[in-house]
Amino acid sequence: MTAVKSFAALALLAAASLTSARAEPSVTGRWAADPSSCALFGNAAQSPLIVTDSAVRWHDDACRIARMYKTGDTVHIQALCWSFAGERSIPVSLRPHGGLLAVTWDRARRGDLRRCR
Repeated sequence: MTAVKSFAALALLAAASLTSARAEPSVTGRWAADPSSCALFGNAAQSPLIVTDSAVRWHDDACRIARMYKTGDTVHIQALCWSFAGERSIPVSLRPHGGLLAVTWDRARRGDLRRCR
């Protein structure tokens, strides 16, 4: 009976952690400074930031996520990117706050973006 109670407690703990993980704001999706930029694609200066579980794309850079970790509210990404300039590693930091996404790309603060609908 003790093993059953322990298993039930672990199951409840796992369910609670899944619920809280889903409640956190996600950085995946399309983000842009202006809603009219959400539909753009390519290397336009106003193109949206596109974040998936395995890649990020913004402006001229198409990147594979080599490593991703989280500190506090900020998601840190080591992105391996390809552009007209060739391949390079770019550090990216994304911090959701108040419905916006603060973006630091290649160690430069790039501003706040809104989620595209």
